[in-house]
Amino acid sequence: MNNAQNLLAALGAKKVQIVVVAFGPGLKMLLADSPLARRVAALDAQGVEFDACHNTMEGMARKLGHLPELVPAAVVVPAGVVRLG
Repeated sequence: MNNAQNLLAALGAKKVQIVVVAFGPGLKMLLADSPLARRVAALDAQGVEFDACHNTMEGMARKLGHLPELVPAAVVVPAGVVRLG
């Protein structure tokens, strides 16, 4: 997230498109109760997109008994790894 903030500061939101794809353990940053939720919201307000891996969410659901609740900025994608490709 520091890199995203630095890019925005250097180039401006109109000159760069930033997408953060969260999967595996990294998905925890997009959980509703994450300590990073405010930073995610602030970056979202500047145009940064946050994608959440549905495959990882399903794995978490098997342990939790339900799908995890995500921050409002999160966009669920079928598979984080595929989203990168």
